[in-house]
Amino acid sequence: MLRLLEIALSTTDEELRREAMRHAVELSRSFRVRIPRRLSLLICRKCMTPYRFDGSRVRVRRGRAGLTVLVTCGSCGAVRRIPLKP
Repeated sequence: MLRLLEIALSTTDEELRREAMRHAVELSRSFRVRIPRRLSLLICRKCMTPYRFDGSRVRVRRGRAGLTVLVTCGSCGAVRRIPLKP
């Protein structure tokens, strides 16, 4: 699973990235193994593709709960909110 994630993050071929990421997530679900936190933050939960930071949008929002990072997927437009702990 980690090797598939490594391939998905290192290649520039979009189709290979998407398929490797999808297969790695499928493996982690079937064997009930968690994807490491630092790698799971790079995956869109809706379309299961890695975030491309040339097409995705990253913003920081300050609210009552503290700082929150908003990542908008460049492929499907899904918004992911990641709270930052002080």
